[in-house]
Amino acid sequence: MPQGVAQLRRTGIHLFRIAGIDIQIDFSWFIVFALVVWSLSSGYFPSQYPDQPTAIYWTVGLVAAILFFLSILLHELAHSMVAIRAGIEIPSITLFIFGGVSRLGEEARDPWTEFRIAVVGPLSSFALAGAFWSMEAVLSGAMPTLVTTVFEYLAMINLLLGLFNLVPGFPLDGGRLLRAFVWWRTGSVTRATRVASDVGKGFAIVLMILGGVQIFAGQLLGGAWLLFIGMFLRSVAEQGYQELVVRQSLEGIDVEDVMMRDVVAVSPDITLRQLVDDYFLKHGFRGFPVVKNGRPIGMIRIEDVARIGRNELERTTVNSTMTALDEAHRIAPDAPLSEALKKMSFDGVGRLIVMRGDEMQGILTKEWLRRFLDVRRALGTTAGV
Repeated sequence: MPQGVAQLRRTGIHLFRIAGIDIQIDFSWFIVFALVVWSLSSGYFPSQYPDQPTAIYWTVGLVAAILFFLSILLHELAHSMVAIRAGIEIPSITLFIFGGVSRLGEEARDPWTEFRIAVVGPLSSFALAGAFWSMEAVLSGAMPTLVTTVFEYLAMINLLLGLFNLVPGFPLDGGRLLRAFVWWRTGSVTRATRVASDVGKGFAIVLMILGGVQIFAGQLLGGAWLLFIGMFLRSVAEQGYQELVVRQSLEGIDVEDVMMRDVVAVSPDITLRQLVDDYFLKHGFRGFPVVKNGRPIGMIRIEDVARIGRNELERTTVNSTMTALDEAHRIAPDAPLSEALKKMSFDGVGRLIVMRGDEMQGILTKEWLRRFLDVRRALGTTAGV
């Protein structure tokens, strides 16, 4: 499930990197992983191959669950590889409670690129299903039935994963295929995204209704799962359209057109007590650039101070607590505003120091950018985009 540039940054556990892509596990993933292992070990495999020791079922269930999530990772890698070949940056892939997310550095530039990125996901799942069925056929009779049952399960689950992703509702792969088709027919990515988003929300509502019916029928776990998936898909479907509108409303606007020019900066030598009393409480900002000899050297945030004990505030300086200035926290004044939004989303920073060379020109914060967008929306400048 590829996602757009303005999605909220997910935090989790870094696993490794593949082709420059950061592979992560969101903390919510452990919930669904435990549920999958439990359902396979206590339900599916005992029913398919009874009268085995409990330890065998749990071992096989654990192996099958790991291979299932590796299948999801391969599905997302397929999206990512095609996107990279199209010149689109993929900073990370995250496995989380509802599957996987490939984070796209930008949206596809044309319907054909959108089609290729979207279609490869289900195709990879179908290819995995075929591979697992072939392994089951080859090993049948040569290996214990429980082992071949694992391959049968993986083939079935990958087939279902591919079919589910073909549902023509955003943000599923089928929704992106629908968007590519409408985009190609109409020439408008905005209209195409609106159509795919509406279909996605409709599909999400159907899932929520089915989940409610199952809950009332006594199938609590399955019903709750459908309900949560429906709620998630409905939220993301609407968010995908709103992100497109926001990005288009920022076209032609540079950072220097929006940034705050009157910057309140702090010295690295003051104590955190002075910082709290004279800056945080006085100005109400959640962070300040740290400046030494007229040049910014870092950023100090309220979260940094909150980690320090009250008794240590008098003895601790800003210099020992701040985050050193790096590329994640700076941006050029002539950079497009959409680039600042992408930078904030990917790097999880709440504010950017606007710099020309080594000189600070201003500062841009998420809150300031949100106010700017609200004003443009209120004035109708985004209407008809």
